[in-house]
Amino acid sequence: MDLSPNNQRYLGFLKDIYEVAVACGTTTYIWGGFTLDLVAGQFLREHHDLDGFTLNMLDVLPALMEHYAQRGYTPSFRDDIDMLVIAKDGLHAAFNRLELDGEIAMWRHAGDEGTVYFPVTWLDAAPRDFYDTRAYSAGLRLDYALKTNIRLTHATWEPREKDRVALVRLEAALAAADLDPEVFLRQVWSFNPFWAKRGYPEYAMPVVARPLLPLGRS
Repeated sequence: MDLSPNNQRYLGFLKDIYEVAVACGTTTYIWGGFTLDLVAGQFLREHHDLDGFTLNMLDVLPALMEHYAQRGYTPSFRDDIDMLVIAKDGLHAAFNRLELDGEIAMWRHAGDEGTVYFPVTWLDAAPRDFYDTRAYSAGLRLDYALKTNIRLTHATWEPREKDRVALVRLEAALAAADLDPEVFLRQVWSFNPFWAKRGYPEYAMPVVARPLLPLGRS
């Protein structure tokens, strides 16, 4: 599709996000609505927000905020859920923490009160070329897990029409990449005391996308 004014501005966001992360010695991975676009190497639809998570974000937070401010963004930080928000030209992007424990990636989507655990190998190992910039994607498997198992992160969220459209494209992309959801969905789970404290006692225990099979079965 042609570059709309919004998408053109978000392309500038992506360029700055990549360059700021490099300058601060970290990596920011883009997840959510932009995932399919980054994998396809082109815009597939109009975008109105941008989400990501940044490796060891708290360690480099002052530098991140300074670099974004120097590029004309208004940065702010929500310390209740450890979310960095940058705003510019009427648009915004939001980033949470990402931390690694060996081969396990931990996305702190609600600070210390909500974490999604998944294999590090799901993340892009190298940046993707996207128009005139580069960007890291959080990958098709995480995007599919979140869209088909929204309770991993949110107790009340309901899928929107654009999510249903994206899911059809995601399924085609997964098939083309020979990625089987019945295999990789057993590798992701979450723990969200944030929701348990807000009247959802089922979140006092981990949430899994697919239960593990009994021993002896594949």
